[in-house]
Amino acid sequence: MLSPLAAAGVVEARKGQLTLTREGIEFFEKKVRPVLTEKCYKCHSAGAEKIKGGLLLDSRNGWMKGGESGPVIIPGNPEKSRLIHAVRYTDSKLQMPPKEILPAPQISDLEMWVRMGAPDPRGAPVPSSTFRIPSSRHWAFLPPRDSPLPRIRQQNWPRSPIDSFILARLEKHKLKPRPPADKRTLIRRATFDLTGLPPKADEIEAFLADNSNDAFAKVVDRLLATPQFGERWGRHWLDVARYADSNGLEINLPYENAWRYRDYVVRAFNEDKPFARFIREQLAGDLLPGDNEEQHYDQLTATGFLMLGPKLLFEPRKAKLEMDIVDEQIDVTTRAFLGLTVSCARCHDHKFDPIPTRDYYALAGIFASTATLIWDAEPKGGPPRWRERPLAAPERAKAVEDHAAAVARLQASLQAAGEMKTALPGGVSSSELAGIVLDNSMAQLVGSWKESTYATNFIDKNYLQDGNTGKGEKSARFVPDLPQAGRYEVQFAYVPRRNRARNVPVTVHAANAARTVLIDQTEPPTIDDLFVSLGTFEFAAGTNGAVVVSNQGTEGFVTIDAVRFVPAGMEMTMKMQTGQKARAKKSGTAMTDRSIHQLLDDLQELRAKEPPPVPMAMAAQDGAICNCRINLRGDPEKPGPEVPRGFLSVLEKTVPPPASLSNEASGRLELADWIASNQNPLTARVAVNRIWHYLFGGRLVESVDNFGALGERPTHPELLDYLALRFMEQGWSFKKIIRALMLSSTYQMSSDLDPLAYAKDPENKLMWRMNRRRLDAEAIRDAVLAVSGQLDLTMGGSLSPTNDAPFGAAAMASNAQVASTRRSLYLPVIRNDTPDLFQVFDFADPYLVTGKRHSTTAPTQALFMMNSPFMLEQSRQWAGALLATAPANDAQRVASAYTQAFGRPAGAETTERALRFIAEYQAALEKNEPDLEKRRLMAWQSFCHALLASTEFRFIN
Repeated sequence: MLSPLAAAGVVEARKGQLTLTREGIEFFEKKVRPVLTEKCYKCHSAGAEKIKGGLLLDSRNGWMKGGESGPVIIPGNPEKSRLIHAVRYTDSKLQMPPKEILPAPQISDLEMWVRMGAPDPRGAPVPSSTFRIPSSRHWAFLPPRDSPLPRIRQQNWPRSPIDSFILARLEKHKLKPRPPADKRTLIRRATFDLTGLPPKADEIEAFLADNSNDAFAKVVDRLLATPQFGERWGRHWLDVARYADSNGLEINLPYENAWRYRDYVVRAFNEDKPFARFIREQLAGDLLPGDNEEQHYDQLTATGFLMLGPKLLFEPRKAKLEMDIVDEQIDVTTRAFLGLTVSCARCHDHKFDPIPTRDYYALAGIFASTATLIWDAEPKGGPPRWRERPLAAPERAKAVEDHAAAVARLQASLQAAGEMKTALPGGVSSSELAGIVLDNSMAQLVGSWKESTYATNFIDKNYLQDGNTGKGEKSARFVPDLPQAGRYEVQFAYVPRRNRARNVPVTVHAANAARTVLIDQTEPPTIDDLFVSLGTFEFAAGTNGAVVVSNQGTEGFVTIDAVRFVPAGMEMTMKMQTGQKARAKKSGTAMTDRSIHQLLDDLQELRAKEPPPVPMAMAAQDGAICNCRINLRGDPEKPGPEVPRGFLSVLEKTVPPPASLSNEASGRLELADWIASNQNPLTARVAVNRIWHYLFGGRLVESVDNFGALGERPTHPELLDYLALRFMEQGWSFKKIIRALMLSSTYQMSSDLDPLAYAKDPENKLMWRMNRRRLDAEAIRDAVLAVSGQLDLTMGGSLSPTNDAPFGAAAMASNAQVASTRRSLYLPVIRNDTPDLFQVFDFADPYLVTGKRHSTTAPTQALFMMNSPFMLEQSRQWAGALLATAPANDAQRVASAYTQAFGRPAGAETTERALRFIAEYQAALEKNEPDLEKRRLMAWQSFCHALLASTEFRFIN
């Protein structure tokens, strides 16, 4: 028995045979085959020099049979699959590949593949549509045809040509369309479809009172004109654009400015931006001319479409990281606009569509010539960052950039000064001093000397002091290793201060004599504030001489820093060099403490002059222009022939490409023009099919993101072409097509069941009724907030008051949910960590292009509606609002609640049951809650909670 998730990859056919789904095949080709090819085939394929363990992974039969140790994959159960245990590296005796663990995303993909039932098209039964030979004659590659309206018998049903195409198919199968929906159902359906919110009571009453022929047209026009339309339909596009506010994968950094792209999309839909223009701006907005600055910035922001994908930033192989990003950009572009899985041709020619690998790398050259990442100039500067561009005039942006650079330089100087102070707290390095320098760390000590760093001018790590104790019991002996015999000036370094001894005995043991010199350490050293001269002496080569410092007979602290031996005849040169270093040291490292304070003052002063911040947007720009070489088996480290940049050859006769692309630009603009061309047979079809799907809940082409051979054929091909042609004729206007579809009799049908029609067409492919649909996650949450009176309709911007990132790395790491009553559209979408409500109600996977969300029914959904703190709080807020109003009685409150929740009144029996429930609930609370008002609120809260948790609330008919 397969799990529900496994059914996404394989389905059970007759006689118990498993047949693959197109989703399963696509997942295998995109995510699994490349990993097996690159990492496993060397040892586990028919072409291997030696097949290890008797296991073959280059065919479905191979892994089903298993190796010497038995089966390696248990479809539907990754925990029992040896292959998964091997790639996880959790067992020291079972690790594959043997030399390196796979990246975490690849392991997750293999786990998901097994969980899906391990769909593998290599020798397995596939959907019937895939038996067709991939050809340029495939229906989706042919230009749309403007077919004449079909003949129909029920002449009074169609309101538009749309209905004629639907009715003709119904009549062919001897079916009839369902009657029109009642007005309450219709306005609730339309309001959720266009705004994602429930209709208000006064809007319902106004529609009920309007008996004109265009009453519903007025409702549709009003809803299309609301700003909430752009929020609702913008969210649909964000599913397709795999929108997220974080990177995901192994380093889930926040995308601080992703929200600007989201707001651009909302504006585009509210303004009814022509879809062809929408395409051009998202693929090449930075390359389009702008009439003014605002338009230019809008177009820059639009290219965030290419930037929003997940990026494996810690991938050590730069070429692979860049090609993975190119692959992701090819995938989102071709799926979103063309409904094709072009990225399946990365490692080999597409298995099902006429897309050769050469075409893939022709497109790859365009995106490889687009700068997506910024790499740190320092080798150890950390992972690359995605590119952001300023939305401001060049001079303003440059002022901000220059200021930021100046701040960065000061911060670097501060860091260097801090490191210098840590490494050289005294500010002087013995390695930079000429002569033979012996630091105190090289001295042979007698007695207990204390290391000190209290002063600010000494050599290397520290200096020594005797603590003004143990007089006569402490000494330090310095023994130089002199390279040759001769005369040397001996210098002694100490740290002066008023409490120092005035008669520190320092004895020089030379070749023929010993001499003791008394040093007054209250006086500063005379040579560069570091050394005093003890005289010039004759020394033998090697370690025969010594300098001994003692605290014998002293009063006050004795300090010892270093001893230096300067060859005779070089004293002047040494003094000049030391003097230069000392001057440099005084202006730099020697005055480290003062420098740090000065740098801090300078930094504070610079920050006080900070120019106003410039808004930034994730935006593409052209980089180094290049053609791509074919990556053999998808491996960028195995380059094959170079391919000129270009487009898909299967469409070259239908949409002629330019003869060649300029060496001065990436080719993104030409690609955008090619996709948005009226001659392109795919673009308009894909777009109107998405619109149909969002309004009707399924079909015309069920595989909304795949119009290739693996996809479904259209249920009404003539209607699809009719809509595509009208879409282009009407200026690629979303609102006009939406309006036309909603004013059709097809849209306005009821969802009532017809047993006869259901028996013939249980999936409603022929559209004999309107599909009953569950609200998506955002509409459920927004409807709850709207009914409770808590919904904040503020539009746009970040959730942060400063319009910075709506969350930080710390908040993301702690799994913190953002508390907000704004529309769900504005909640941050954090990859790997979507809110519970979103997960439970099938939110779009922000890693993938999602033109069609799953719509499941699961116990967790009911549990969430009953038990989540969000639902409890909103039902309490709603109850409080109902009690605060002043209707004549509780029966009217119940009626108001039903209208707000379901768009319909409560019947007499329903009202009676509700009032009885409230009264009994309130009475049951008397023992535990003495306060009458609190009991009343709690009883009404429970009633409100029951309405919000009901099936009727989260479904539209």
